Amino acid sequence: MPETIVILGAGWTGLPLAHKLLKYTLPKKPILVILVTPNTHFFWNVAATRGLIPGEFSEDQLFLPIAPGFAKYPPSSFELVLGAAESIDATTNTVSVLINTDGARRTVSYDQLVIATGSRVSGDMPLKGIGTHEETLAAWRALQSKIGQARDIVIAGSGPTGVEVAGELAAKYGRTRSITLVMSGTKPLEKHASVLPSVISTAEGDLLKLGVKLLRGKRVDSVSTADTGTKLTFSDGSEMQTDCYLPLFGLKTNTSFVPPAWLDSEGNVSVDDHFRVVGTGNVWALGDVGSMEPKQITITDNQIIYLAEHLNALLTGAPPSKAYEPEKKTLIFLSLGKSYATGQVGNWRLFGFLVSWVKGRRLFTDAARGYVGGEKLRHSSL
Repeated sequence: MPETIVILGAGWTGLPLAHKLLKYTLPKKPILVILVTPNTHFFWNVAATRGLIPGEFSEDQLFLPIAPGFAKYPPSSFELVLGAAESIDATTNTVSVLINTDGARRTVSYDQLVIATGSRVSGDMPLKGIGTHEETLAAWRALQSKIGQARDIVIAGSGPTGVEVAGELAAKYGRTRSITLVMSGTKPLEKHASVLPSVISTAEGDLLKLGVKLLRGKRVDSVSTADTGTKLTFSDGSEMQTDCYLPLFGLKTNTSFVPPAWLDSEGNVSVDDHFRVVGTGNVWALGDVGSMEPKQITITDNQIIYLAEHLNALLTGAPPSKAYEPEKKTLIFLSLGKSYATGQVGNWRLFGFLVSWVKGRRLFTDAARGYVGGEKLRHSSL
């Protein structure tokens, strides 16, 4: 009987991990990889900060079908289950899955289980998946329509996503529309302790050059919507009316189905230095749901490569992998339109033109099909 590996989530870590196991472990040992996801399509959301502007990217560039990439593997070794995990029973090694099509529940058994269900933007803004492909796409189209019609837009959240969205909108619309970034602190990115002051200053200067209005030392306390638009009430009691409000602060892990005993105080799945879920013997977690590293796409390649090799060794009887070494360098690449950018690797600030050339031109959309098709990772071959 083949060893059954169930992977929950077909995002930035779960999908390439499935490809890697089928490509390298299957020839050595019979395995069945069951990939569970509510999405028929992979959302290339690294480009969402610009893609939310109507006409910048086609839907075919941002939403790519998952199934075709797995057609090259034996049907007996792979199954795509379209549904969402509802619960895990570690005593019976099973997952309860709510199936998309008919709402039925299916019990999926596993020998090894990988939790890779990622995270979502607070407020369920569709810059990440929010459910099925159809649900995400409907919300995405509605957001694009709203942005296309808005004369003024307010973004709350001065982390990398909020800064990029503000910059992209201002780069596209110039000063013909009012773009405002609300910050609880005094400068963008300052909540991230490892970001260099020079990177913060560069990002702030570029936003100002693009015409972004910076509201400093404020938080949005309440939001009310009427036919005339959206009214925001801030922490200091002041108010603002806007056509379009984008709350882009914070991420929430998709772990509602995970046993509470497996979660840390921040809602992450607690893992050891092999990505094994603490307190289990055959459950693993990586990507945004895990407690190992910051929630950044820039570090997912290392996690995928490590866990694939570790599971390969475990399944084939090869020598076990050494403990994983988390990325200690700060990695930031910010694109504010096609002309402004900044970034940081370790303690070095990157030249803006370099970040613009590598990321800002296409936001890596030219690599999307190879990634989803199981041909390569973001920065290396698969």
